[in-house]
Amino acid sequence: RRSRGEEGERLTCGAIALQPALRRCTVGEATVALAPRDYALLLCLTRNQGQVLSRAQLLDKVWGIDFDGGERAVDVRIRSLRAALGDAGKQIKTVFKAGYKLEEGEA
Repeated sequence: RRSRGEEGERLTCGAIALQPALRRCTVGEATVALAPRDYALLLCLTRNQGQVLSRAQLLDKVWGIDFDGGERAVDVRIRSLRAALGDAGKQIKTVFKAGYKLEEGEA
């Protein structure tokens, strides 16, 4: 879901809310500090919520096409992101042999 207020665009998915203009992430009422790459990854997943994004797609969108590392870099950042989000991290689903998606869920 998207909404606009005085602080610009606000994206929500379940308990997770992002304000890209402020680079702010909240889970419920709590602000969550995220590393820049984790924030970019969560923003990408939020903007494409419900859609399965392959590791290659996430690498292109978040790391850029010039990234030389392997697809497992995505797995490492997803693990870090889930840990930072606490229970809301369960909203990030692994789709076997396909990639990841963000879904609304219980947090």
